[in-house]
Amino acid sequence: MHLRSAVVISLIATFWSALALGCSCSNSTPIQRTSDRYRERAVFTARVIQLMGRTNSWNGTRYSRQALAVVHERYWGIPWFWPKVVLLDGGFFCNIAMADGEEYLVSGRPQRYGVVDVSVCSRTQPLKTAQLDLRTIDGSNCAVPGGTIIGHLLEWSEAQRKSLPAPNASVTFHDEKGNAYAAQSDDHAIYELQHLPPGSYAIESRLGQNQYASSNAVSVVAGLCSEMPVHLKDYGLSGRLPPGIGHYVTMKLVGSDRQSTEIPSDSIEPDGMFYFGNVPDGEYLLLLTTWQKVQGDFYYPGTFDRQKAARLKVSNHVLGHSLDFNPDLLPLVPIPVALDPPSDSGRFTWRVQLLNSNYIISEESWTAGEQFVRPYGVRGASYQIGLYGYSNRPTQYGDCRSELTPVTAKSELGVMRIEVPAGCR
Repeated sequence: MHLRSAVVISLIATFWSALALGCSCSNSTPIQRTSDRYRERAVFTARVIQLMGRTNSWNGTRYSRQALAVVHERYWGIPWFWPKVVLLDGGFFCNIAMADGEEYLVSGRPQRYGVVDVSVCSRTQPLKTAQLDLRTIDGSNCAVPGGTIIGHLLEWSEAQRKSLPAPNASVTFHDEKGNAYAAQSDDHAIYELQHLPPGSYAIESRLGQNQYASSNAVSVVAGLCSEMPVHLKDYGLSGRLPPGIGHYVTMKLVGSDRQSTEIPSDSIEPDGMFYFGNVPDGEYLLLLTTWQKVQGDFYYPGTFDRQKAARLKVSNHVLGHSLDFNPDLLPLVPIPVALDPPSDSGRFTWRVQLLNSNYIISEESWTAGEQFVRPYGVRGASYQIGLYGYSNRPTQYGDCRSELTPVTAKSELGVMRIEVPAGCR
C-alpha cells in the first residue's frame, strides 16, 4: 500500500471497541495463517477473567493493558505445554487495553512461559467484531492465484452521526490499467474480491448524483488478503483531478465576496475525484492549494488570477455539474516511476524519492506487482529521482540506495525506469 495511503487507527480504536493507548498505528493485513506476519505468532480465542495492574474506565467498562485470560479455541502458535490461563500483555508502545469479561480473538507474540504480547497493531480484538479475520484466518480466502481485497462497507448516517453497516451494496475497484472489478457486500456488510492480479487498486468513487465511495488505494500481493474499508457518503458538489494527486493538494470553497468562511473538501479520492458535503447556498470560488512552491493560489477552471476564477452558485446545497480541472493547466504534473528490474526480492521496502537540491520533496512507496508510482512535481521544475530500500531484516543486511536520475516535471512524461542496484536485487 502507498505510504501516502496509509490508514491511521485512532488512539481509541473505532473499528473494534478495545481501548488502544500510547500511539496511532495501522495494520491492514487480516489474520491469515499463510502470511509471514502471523506465521510465528500465537492465534487463539480467550476470555478475560481478571485485569492486572492499573485499570481505566470507558463507557462503564473497565480496561487494562494486562489481563489474565482463559484460552478457548487454539488456532496455532501456543505450545501444548502452556497453561490454559495466559497473561495478555498490551505493552507500553502501540499498546492495547483489554476489557474485563470480554472474549477476544488474540494475535500475539509468545514471550516467557504463559505470556503473550498483543501490542503494536497486532489485530487482537473483541471476538464480536472479528468476523473479517475469522473469515481469512486459515488463508484459504487469500490463496493464489493473485491476492484479495476484503473489507467492510459502511454508510454514513446523518441522523445517528456515525457509520453503519451497508449490506448488499456494490463497489468497483480499478487496477492501474483501468480494468474494473466489482464486488457486493454480504449480509455482514463485508465485500470480497479474490484472485486479483498483484498491483495497486483504487475505488471508483462516484456512485451517483449525490453519493460516493471513500477508500484509500490498496496494494494487492499474491497469496495475501488486504483489508480496505469503504465508506459510502453523500455529497453536494464534486469535481475531478488527476489520479493520485490528493496528498499533494487541498481543495476548498471560498466566498466570492471574500467574506464567507472557507469550506474544505470532505475528500480527495485516489481516483482524483473530490467531494464537498453539505455546502451552504451562496456564490463561491473553487481553490486548489499545494505545499509545493508555485505562483500562488490556483482557481477553477485553471488560473492563478482570482478575477478570472469561475463564480459557482450553490442552490439547495448542491451544484448541478462536475468541476473537472484540465490536467494540462494544473501547476503540478505526475512523474511516473517504475523499478528496473520490476521484480522484487522481498528484501526491501522500496520508496521512490523526489528530491530538489538534495532535499526530499516527497516519498512514494512501491509494492511488488505495481506498474509504477506517481510522485507529483511543480510544472517546469527540475528534480532528482531515486530509490531507497529500507531493509526488511536490518540485522542481516542494511538499507539500499540507488543513483539519482535528473528529471524535469512536464506534461505527458513517459514512465521513468530507475535501476535497482545490483546488490539489492
